[in-house]
Amino acid sequence: MAQLMSDHPSVIDLSGAETVAFRRLKDMKEPLCIHMLEYWKSVRGTRAMPRPDEMDPIKFARFMPNLLMLQVNWDPFDLTYRLLGEDIVAAHGANFRGRRVLDVDEHKQGFGSILHDFYKFVAEAGRPYAAAGSLEYMGRGAVTFEGVYMPLSIDGERTDRILGASVARPVAGA
Repeated sequence: MAQLMSDHPSVIDLSGAETVAFRRLKDMKEPLCIHMLEYWKSVRGTRAMPRPDEMDPIKFARFMPNLLMLQVNWDPFDLTYRLLGEDIVAAHGANFRGRRVLDVDEHKQGFGSILHDFYKFVAEAGRPYAAAGSLEYMGRGAVTFEGVYMPLSIDGERTDRILGASVARPVAGA
């Protein structure tokens, strides 16, 4: 994701997806992403992040194919997939539920490392980020996508989970 916002140039520089970049949250276009961010904000209230147990899956059950949930471990830092919807599995080319994000490198060299660095950035920032653009999805070919990635915290200070929502659409003629 080489076209990053200028204040975060190193997060996704080496992905090889030159047309992927951070998107300002207010500039998101996908209704699913907007809905999930608004829900996250409503649960969060005035705190930095909502708790994982406050997120009610019934409120977003229709979006499950487009969602992921990551477990964030800090000592040492690691990320594990806890939930992967059908569209996310198609994007990765395999179901990595219960596996580390870095394990995706076994399926597509470098992809897991890129995701790991991006998710680590979100975890450390403790605030939601959106990304959008076009890239080659493992199980789908060329797609355009938009996603929003929202941290969750048990103690209100440190990210313990990341909830992601994304929509991918095939590129016409690809």
